[in-house]
Amino acid sequence: MIPHFILPSNLQLKAHTIYSSPGELCINTCAYQKYSVCPICKKKSIRIHSRYFRTLLDLPISGHITKVKLRARKYFCDNIACPRKIFTERFHCEIKPYYRRLMRSNDLLFKMALELGGNKGASISGYVGLPVSPSTILRVIKRVNIQPNSLTSGVIGVDDWAFKKGRTYGTVIVDLKRKEVIDLLPDRESGTLAEWLKKHPEIKTVSRDRYGPYALGIKAGAPQANQVADRFHLLLNLGEATKRIFQSKGKELREIFKLYNDPKSERSTSAETEQPAKRVLEIVEPNISTANNSVARKYLFDKVKELHGNGITLRQIARITKLARGTVRRYVLMDSLTKRQSRSSTNLDAFINFLLMEENRGKTYRELHETIVEMGFNGKYTQFCHKMNEVYQMQPFTRTKTVTPIVAKTWSPARLSLMLYMELEQIKGNDDKEFLKLLFDKFPQIKQLEQQVKGFKRLFQSKQDGLLKNWIDEAIKSECGLKNFAKNLIKDYQAVNNAVITSISNGQVEGQVNRIKNIKRKMYGKAGFELLRKMVLAKSA
Repeated sequence: MIPHFILPSNLQLKAHTIYSSPGELCINTCAYQKYSVCPICKKKSIRIHSRYFRTLLDLPISGHITKVKLRARKYFCDNIACPRKIFTERFHCEIKPYYRRLMRSNDLLFKMALELGGNKGASISGYVGLPVSPSTILRVIKRVNIQPNSLTSGVIGVDDWAFKKGRTYGTVIVDLKRKEVIDLLPDRESGTLAEWLKKHPEIKTVSRDRYGPYALGIKAGAPQANQVADRFHLLLNLGEATKRIFQSKGKELREIFKLYNDPKSERSTSAETEQPAKRVLEIVEPNISTANNSVARKYLFDKVKELHGNGITLRQIARITKLARGTVRRYVLMDSLTKRQSRSSTNLDAFINFLLMEENRGKTYRELHETIVEMGFNGKYTQFCHKMNEVYQMQPFTRTKTVTPIVAKTWSPARLSLMLYMELEQIKGNDDKEFLKLLFDKFPQIKQLEQQVKGFKRLFQSKQDGLLKNWIDEAIKSECGLKNFAKNLIKDYQAVNNAVITSISNGQVEGQVNRIKNIKRKMYGKAGFELLRKMVLAKSA
């Protein structure tokens, strides 16, 4: 006896026989519905023309591929006005014309496709007993009509996502209360966003980053909505401004590096026994980046020259400065440090000391690369791996009885910017704390810069209206170098102030952007916009 639950209960099919072959299970069935409906004129017909066989894939049973061999019928259409004279038997569910699978198995493929994409979905489908090709997986998704929600909660977030990083971008719109993607837009132009917003008059609040076209698009498409600048991007902009300040003061920083690394220096007691230096550091917002000739690189060049002049061998200089011997040899032969011209060059030398710190041991290359990218590293991951392999291949320095080398310590502008942002208890390294103390003692305006940076950070914790205006006024009057940054905040004052006094942020949007990246990776980056949009919306519904 054939169990009744093998076939769908809402389908008028009767199983006659069932047999198995290696890896397959075949069920012979026939339909017993009394009539069929013409697909053209919708008239019922009971007059049978002929019979034919269809083979349909069903859900797997015990890991076996299940095939339903259906003896279907063709009917005459007796409606004289209908152009169709003969039509195949129609079913109200589960079986569709021209389909080679039951709809319940098609639904399973659709769910697998959303989770795994084309190639992976096809691979897993073969293991579960429903083998299809990657192209079939994609066709299953394309057939499903998925539309975005017509209404939102009124609080949305907007951000861009990359088709191809650095070249082509789209826009993702997220409902911040429901925590789901509402829609994807094919570009990040202000006009496209404005047209979408005009269709959603219920929107009252929009969170965004500081990308100018988004601000214009929101103003044109939803003038009634309050704009909220993202706190993370505001702090990121502040860090970039602080880094540029340090980059513009290379000469002063090299002097501090030399003073800090000088073994004869009495920096630990100079603050107590001597009067502080009267030199005033004039800090301005620079227009030109000096990333190719970093402060650390210039200092190490001078250090190599000094050590070589004292008769130290090239091998020992390499151990002291943490440079490759080839670099040391090249520095010795050079009269002055030239600016790097190669397009493939990076500023990794500025981060070598940070990467070799005790706290970074045991971390993977990927983790280290992500860390220094946030600190200002301008190279690719492969360049980073190649350079780090060279660094780790260097043999440990063997100390002699007569020479005790001192490793030169340097700090990149990005690292210094991050240290100003951090609280004292968050700075783990003693070297970092000592260098900051020396820097503050020699240049009081850096201390003023630190106070401004931490004051801006505390704005988002207090949530009080009016504090932002006071901070901007102080930054413009001070000589710490944040004048241009403060003036830019005035241009977008209302959105920045809303970020200060409200708890709305773009964090949920950034998470959805990461999910879009994962979906793209599953499809090996070959998904067009319509297919990608459909996959994102289907998984958000």
